Amino acid sequence: MIEPYQTVYAPNIFVNDVAIAGMIPQDAFKLIRDKMEERINSWNLAITYHGFTFTNLNYGVLGITVSDQEIQQLLNEAWLHTRKGTIHEQKAAIEALADTPLKLYTSQKELQSTQLVHIFSQIAPYVNANPVDAAIVEFRPDEASPFTFIDERAGAVLDSQAAMDEIMEMAASGQSGTYELKPTLIPPKVTRAELENTVALLTTIQTPIETGKQDSANRIHNIRLSFSKFNGKILKPGETFSFNNIVGPRTLKTGFAEAKEYAYGNLVDGVGGGVCQASTTLYQAAVTSGLSIVKRYPHSGKIGYTEMGQDATVYLTPDRNLDFQFKNTSAGDIYITAHVKQARTSSKKLVAEIKMYGIGLGDGVSYRLRSETVQTIPPPIEKKYEDDQTGLIVTYTDEEKLKTKAVEGYVVETYLEKIKNGVLVEQPKLISSDTFPPKAAVYYRGVTKRDF
Repeated sequence: MIEPYQTVYAPNIFVNDVAIAGMIPQDAFKLIRDKMEERINSWNLAITYHGFTFTNLNYGVLGITVSDQEIQQLLNEAWLHTRKGTIHEQKAAIEALADTPLKLYTSQKELQSTQLVHIFSQIAPYVNANPVDAAIVEFRPDEASPFTFIDERAGAVLDSQAAMDEIMEMAASGQSGTYELKPTLIPPKVTRAELENTVALLTTIQTPIETGKQDSANRIHNIRLSFSKFNGKILKPGETFSFNNIVGPRTLKTGFAEAKEYAYGNLVDGVGGGVCQASTTLYQAAVTSGLSIVKRYPHSGKIGYTEMGQDATVYLTPDRNLDFQFKNTSAGDIYITAHVKQARTSSKKLVAEIKMYGIGLGDGVSYRLRSETVQTIPPPIEKKYEDDQTGLIVTYTDEEKLKTKAVEGYVVETYLEKIKNGVLVEQPKLISSDTFPPKAAVYYRGVTKRDF
């Protein structure tokens, strides 16, 4: 009866509930070891974050290991169980296994988090991050979209202990799969959306530039040169913009050219003609951006590129300073772009264009100017005379020829209107009342007396 089990294990012997009856010791050892390895690898958990896998856990990582020495000790115990004493005692031991099988187990080791602590000490620095605020990288006034940004990025703080507790629970229940780290997010203080609202387009003002006249090229040059002095200007809250201080003297030495300009109500040749169109365009941009006007002087009469009451003349000589000034009364920076551009309506026409950016005025909100003539002043009846010293137009003192017609005067009131989605939403605000004096007719008169 005992002879068949001299080289193999007797019936009804189990190690870790695995039957080894009829097996030689070497095969039993391999079977038990493979089963234990299979159990260790039966649980697998990938720790991931934003698509990146930091590590793959199994029971071995958490302290459940295979001990060859312990397996061998159990197999030796099972082997000797039916080989002690006489042949009758061995027979009795084999027969007893039918009623009471021999079941041996390796020690049940508890899951350990020691290695997990080490793993998380390496993971945490890659997950934890300070928030990054959105920022304006550059203001490029010559670009269609003049601002470049750094986008905001949320920060993160990983609660390593809470994560390890959850992982240990999953290990104990045998729940395999993926564990996505869930750090607490720290929002940035400034988002791109918030920042974009601080550089919203407040206004776009265009005034037409006369072309085709003899000095048009010089006028365009002077407008461009004036614009170049403040294109890209950033005006801080509370800061006042002075046109004359920024553009500087209009002289040949500073690069300005000769062109027609208004001086004391008359159109004359002068260095810097066209600069007033730059200041007028800037004035309209400042007003429609909701900024405060500090100094502004109207022309003495109608000009060709805008309505009466919506202009701002400037003049700068050692004995005369007519300046245009406005103040940034907003809570944020004001950004200015200024260009001479091709008109949208014709490739042959040009416009002076100024854009201002800053804290948004509100959804669908904009400002516009409206001027109305509230009084017409008749011109003087008396004529004015200008002696023709050349004698080319009129020669004699009793001769005269019309130089300029009499011009009516006007009182013009200009209002700032607040518009929301195309609808007037507030009572218009009176921002200026300008008087344009009438002008008498001017005649040439000769200087030579007739001989009768």
